Amino acid sequence: MAGDGAGRPTLTPADRQRWVVETLDVSPAGRVLEIGCGAGTATALVAERLREGRVLAVDRAASAVRQARERNADGIRSGSVEVRQLDITAAELPDRSFDTIFAVNVSLFWLATPPGLLDRLGRLLTTGGTLHVFAERPTRTAVEAIAAHVAAGLREAAFQHIATTVAATRAAVQANPPH
Repeated sequence: MAGDGAGRPTLTPADRQRWVVETLDVSPAGRVLEIGCGAGTATALVAERLREGRVLAVDRAASAVRQARERNADGIRSGSVEVRQLDITAAELPDRSFDTIFAVNVSLFWLATPPGLLDRLGRLLTTGGTLHVFAERPTRTAVEAIAAHVAAGLREAAFQHIATTVAATRAAVQANPPH
C-alpha cells in the first residue's frame, strides 16, 4: 500500500482491484457485468474465480477496450470473458442476465446519473443479484458524499438491502434489485 503524502494509506491500482474483487465474492458460476472496465484488471481477477461463469466487461473508450482485450486474451479465447466497447446508458442487454454488476470509480453513478439507468441495471440483474458501486477519492469526506449520493439514488430507484461501507478513502455501496 502506498501513502498519499500526508501519512494516509492509499491503495495502489492493483490493491484496489483485488479489494473490489474480494468484496464482490463472485461464485464460480457467476454471470458478471463490469461497467467501465478500463484496462481490464478487475475483469481478469473476476475471470480467475469463474469456472462455468462469464464476465462481460464494457467501456466507452476504445483504448480501454483494446487494453482490456489484450489483458484478458486467454479468458476471451476460453469464452469466460467478453469485452465490448459500448456506453452502458445505451446498451441493449437482455433482462435478468447478470448475478453481479459492478463499477469502480465510474462517476456516472454520482455526478450525473442518466434518467432510467438504475432502473435498467435493476432489470439486468437476476432476482437476488447485486449491484456494487465502488469509489476511491483523496479524502474520506469525498467518499462519504459519493456513497450517500449513490445510496440515495438506489433508494429512489427502489433497490433493496442497500449497504454502504466507507473505509479511509474508499467506499463500496451494494444493493439488490427491486424485483
